[in-house]
Amino acid sequence: MSEDLGALSSQQLQQSLEPISIPTSSPQATFTNWAKTFKCQPQRVFAPTTALQCRQIIELARREGARVHPVGVGHSPSDLACTNGWLIRMEGLKGVVKINHEKQSAIFMAGTTLHQVHSSLAAISPPLALPNIGSISDQTIGGLISTASHGSGVTFPVLSQHVRSLVLVLPLPGAPVVKVSPNDDPDLFKASLCGLGATGLMLEVEIEVEEAFRLKETKEPKSVDEVLDNLDEIKKSAEHVRVWWYPDGKGMIVGRANRTYQPAQPTASLLAHILGFHVTQFFLFVSRIFPSFTPFVGRWAWWLSKQESEVVDDGYKILNFDCLFPQYALEWAIDASQAKQCLEEMRVWLNQEAADHDGLRVHFPIEIRWSAQDDIWLSPSYGRETCWIGVVTYRPYGLAVPYRKFHEKFASLLASHGGRPHWAKQHSLRPKDLEVIYPKFNDFRSVLQRVDPNAIMRSENVRRHIDGENVPDRVFKTR
Repeated sequence: MSEDLGALSSQQLQQSLEPISIPTSSPQATFTNWAKTFKCQPQRVFAPTTALQCRQIIELARREGARVHPVGVGHSPSDLACTNGWLIRMEGLKGVVKINHEKQSAIFMAGTTLHQVHSSLAAISPPLALPNIGSISDQTIGGLISTASHGSGVTFPVLSQHVRSLVLVLPLPGAPVVKVSPNDDPDLFKASLCGLGATGLMLEVEIEVEEAFRLKETKEPKSVDEVLDNLDEIKKSAEHVRVWWYPDGKGMIVGRANRTYQPAQPTASLLAHILGFHVTQFFLFVSRIFPSFTPFVGRWAWWLSKQESEVVDDGYKILNFDCLFPQYALEWAIDASQAKQCLEEMRVWLNQEAADHDGLRVHFPIEIRWSAQDDIWLSPSYGRETCWIGVVTYRPYGLAVPYRKFHEKFASLLASHGGRPHWAKQHSLRPKDLEVIYPKFNDFRSVLQRVDPNAIMRSENVRRHIDGENVPDRVFKTR
């Protein structure tokens, strides 16, 4: 990894990278995100497996004036992972580097998926686990950190806050490798904890772990009034609290999970899967043709979900959530003190849409979660306890459905409450907007200029939202 790349000619670098260059005829030469809503055909695609190969890619790109962007699994429902430049597929850079029980830390290669992280930590003795996790584990740990993804719990920060150090390749002459932490280049460290893939190519992640744990989660149906009237009490009523709102069912499911020593009692039902997945997807398909059928599908989903339940299982299995079908997803973060008022206004709006013959018809559930405040520069939870509100519009059988008007109105409502969009989701904010809601936004831009003065690692998404370039919002949109 310490090889002097400056001593190599560009031709030698080209030859070294030939084995990991994806041919244009390969399906891997085209990238499509998980929801199949964004697609790109990069100029070149690489699939490295070593840190040296990553350095060689960055150094060659710098010499040739190319733009480079890393991608993991591609679960982001936006164009964050897309580029017309050079794409680095990070899945081959995976595995455990080191686990330290005494320090309660683990180091993983950045392309390691969370599924692999969970299994690696569970396999050692005594077993370990990440302190918190979000809705999905089908993503790389590097991608998770680059967008300050979150789980739920008022005492749990975004997952990037658990990171202790990072190893990065910088797009500077010779592609130097640096280790950053709260004590080593703290500005670059803070920027990289939500760096959007632009602060350097992430190689390794050192993250906090704890003794493996199980969670006992209860779910109970409640009326919307009951939840909103007691929202502050509910959010603090367990370690991990999540709320799922079914507007057409006129109800909410409150999920509460706490650590437990009880033996695992997982639940699985073939009938529930058939009804909840296959039948529901068919109903959604029908509602795509006949929009007036949509409220029935919402009531159907509420009927399936409103039974009280209790389950005990490994922590990450409880906290992961089945995303069901490809979808258009949007999520914003607001100050937790604004949550009740925002949700009440949202209920009024959705009721108006439902009463209007030509009004918008929304899908389910609306997910409500919380996170503790943090000090990560571009984290949506920066400086405030946060309530996250997320909406989805399903694409049954991968088919397109109308969603843009709903997303625009939702985003406008959340923005009126000082909201900040999830970085992995679509949004329309530009630098002047972001300066207002992120006190450290210009500090972030200064770090980018320092470590990447030639903008080698600025993807189209970053150039649009961070640099303010006129990159169309739908440049990578599938048609």
